[in-house]
Amino acid sequence: MIKWYKNLYMDSETSESPDVFRQIAESGRLHITPVYCIAIASNEANLLDIISSNELYFKHYKRKTLHVIGIAASYKTALSLASDILLEVYQKTGAFDIRSFVKAGAGPGCDI
Repeated sequence: MIKWYKNLYMDSETSESPDVFRQIAESGRLHITPVYCIAIASNEANLLDIISSNELYFKHYKRKTLHVIGIAASYKTALSLASDILLEVYQKTGAFDIRSFVKAGAGPGCDI
């Protein structure tokens, strides 16, 4: 299951039609041109995961809750977007605690 961050970070291409790219990520099918999801890392020691929508096809991801905070049309822009997210977190908090930053911005009842 995918939980979307309410202030979703997007690159220039995905910001034009975010619902289309969300549907691609949630479809559970393989795509010739995948979408890249930037998610809170599944491992507590890491900061972020960059996951192709084609990887979300596997049952492993269907069983787990994935907290997506950003979406990009290519891997290159996903890397750039992930670094922008981390820089923003560091500038606003002075640390790289992405989980607390996202939880604070997600509003009440957030389970990230």
